Amino acid sequence: MRSYSWRGLVAATLGLCSVGVHAQGTITDLGSLLAGQKNLTTFYSLIQKYPDILLQLPSYSGVTILAPNNDAFNKIPYTQLNSAFANNDQDTITNVLEYHILQGTKVAAQLVPGTPVFLPTLLTDSKWSNVTGGQRVENVEQSGNVVVFVSGQGSRSTLVQADLMFTGGVVQIIDSLLIPPTAIENTTQAFNLTSFEGSLYASNQLPTFSVPNVTIFAPNNEAFQALGPALTTMTAEELATVMDYHLISGSVIYSTALTNGTKLATLSGENITVSHSGNNVYINSAQLLTTDILIANGVLHVISNILNPQGPGAQPNPAIASQGQVFASASDVANLPFTSAIPCTSSCPVTSTTASSSTATTAATKSSSSAAAFTTSSSKGVGAALARETGGFNKAAGLMVALGGAVMML
Repeated sequence: MRSYSWRGLVAATLGLCSVGVHAQGTITDLGSLLAGQKNLTTFYSLIQKYPDILLQLPSYSGVTILAPNNDAFNKIPYTQLNSAFANNDQDTITNVLEYHILQGTKVAAQLVPGTPVFLPTLLTDSKWSNVTGGQRVENVEQSGNVVVFVSGQGSRSTLVQADLMFTGGVVQIIDSLLIPPTAIENTTQAFNLTSFEGSLYASNQLPTFSVPNVTIFAPNNEAFQALGPALTTMTAEELATVMDYHLISGSVIYSTALTNGTKLATLSGENITVSHSGNNVYINSAQLLTTDILIANGVLHVISNILNPQGPGAQPNPAIASQGQVFASASDVANLPFTSAIPCTSSCPVTSTTASSSTATTAATKSSSSAAAFTTSSSKGVGAALARETGGFNKAAGLMVALGGAVMML
């Protein structure tokens, strides 16, 4: 497809040029296409309201616009990011729009059912995306010809109208706004991986896990409870070595690349081994539970057990449902280990001494500054419940509330 400049794209969007409809009415300019879709009036109005933002986007040869329909805006709750939009924060708005634009023309017919693809977007700002080549969105065709896009914190948007061609690419209409992936500490809370998050703080490894282009295998809370003192009695240095065995640094590896027999070099220096048995996938002897959770700096997969760098040859027993522990002195505990190491970021207790208050403030500031551009309104239970839903979007402020809400949760 020929190159189509963003200035030309903006002009077409706003109806400032007259490209016209090709013979047989098959392809038109973007402005005419959006104006003719009654279910895209809110999205079209948003683009018209902020034309200068689109002019800032880079030129690209062919684009795919994932356009949220009117219903997508009507179900978006209020969040603390509303203030950014109410104050016309063009940086925030630009980055959200960039995440809805894919590099290249992607049509639904290209999808192989059941095989996810991870498509680069125009979201490349390092404050929002710490992966090479543009932040990704997952696209997969599921049973029943249902096509979904999976974005940050596991949010799902369904394709409701496909392959609307225009002179600069294609528009795909979706039923929910995409959420740019968040920092690891926000994502772990959204997926209830709080012991894993706490272990990163306890071992001082959060900065290590926050560098660009990583693959993380995060044990679930039950895995930490099953080990108990086998981990909690470790020094910070010993715990850091264990955590490093769950990190592939410098490479973003999605589930499609976790083929049987693959060996991956971890930050600890030891390899982990991928094995398949029937429909189950294992990392060493830990079962892979949830795959392809997009984070700001790569991808995270959830596993059932904690990996031991001193036992890299551990193999699963597919005949049993729950794999044995690979640490000596493992003992079940009722509490969630390491969660007390997570800095308080909201509703924090007030201490009686200045020194203690200063320390708590510093910890909270570090937590906030290490997060991605999208942050949560609470340190606990992100995405667990919706706030209130916004109503109509007749006013400009309503439009900004809508997009602001989309940043965090659907």
